[in-house]
Amino acid sequence: MGASLRAHPTLWLMRLLWLVMPWSVGAAAADALSACSETSARILSAELWAAWALVMTATLVRRPWALTVVRIAAPASVAVAVGAVVAAAAWDADLAAPRAAAAIAGAAIATAVALLPETGNSMVDGLSYGNERRMLLRTPFLLAVAPIPLVWAAVVAGIVAPAVLWAVEQWIWAVVATVTGLTAAVLGFRSLQQLARRWVVFVPNGFVLHDRMATREPFLLRRADIASLGAAPADIDLAADDLVDISGNALGPVLLAVLNGQVEVVPRTTGTAQVLSVSRVLFSPTRPGEMLAEAARRRIPR
Repeated sequence: MGASLRAHPTLWLMRLLWLVMPWSVGAAAADALSACSETSARILSAELWAAWALVMTATLVRRPWALTVVRIAAPASVAVAVGAVVAAAAWDADLAAPRAAAAIAGAAIATAVALLPETGNSMVDGLSYGNERRMLLRTPFLLAVAPIPLVWAAVVAGIVAPAVLWAVEQWIWAVVATVTGLTAAVLGFRSLQQLARRWVVFVPNGFVLHDRMATREPFLLRRADIASLGAAPADIDLAADDLVDISGNALGPVLLAVLNGQVEVVPRTTGTAQVLSVSRVLFSPTRPGEMLAEAARRRIPR
């Protein structure tokens, strides 16, 4: 079946929500910009349309980089909607309350759908071919608490600040912001992109755990070597020599793969790389139930 036909319903919903964004957030932004000069309004309007077109394209492409684009832009649309409402009030622009509410609600719903695991899984699975299937791993707890929101803010600010400064004809500051802001945005995007490349890849003879944040190389758990796959017990000894934990203390259920033999894993730790031979692996997919169901379809022991 073609990749486009395998798209999850949540991804189709994301496409629809973004398709109608010009009539919600876009309309609110247009009302707010009516109080600006004609030149500024045209520049900012063109930049918003370009951003909308980029994200719309990203929802159709179904690649890890496209997922990163969507998950940066969707929350940013909430900021745009709120900013339009605040600016309209400050500039005495004519923005009706229902239109303001529709803009904020539409952006908030799009953000919620963009962050759903099903949306992420469907987008990264666009890389799969043949009998493969990709499923994302959960974000490590410490990254989700502060670094990710801060990096997201840096990326958005690095893109928005130069655009606004060019629109209001602050030429010197616009040049400075373009150089520094876009540099920060590129570096931040590359950092966030790593989150969209952490996944479980089902292949014909088992599944691969691909997480360069936790291990230096992906590693394959062969179906013939897997004794069991299921929820990890609460009292598991994390210090055991035969166990490696790549869950990153992510919130949510953790799965445990128990092997008949051993697999070599190179954890990403400071100092010299150390090869571990382990017979148990802890990891945390975004949808553990869905992963176990897929494993059952592939005759991987439970």
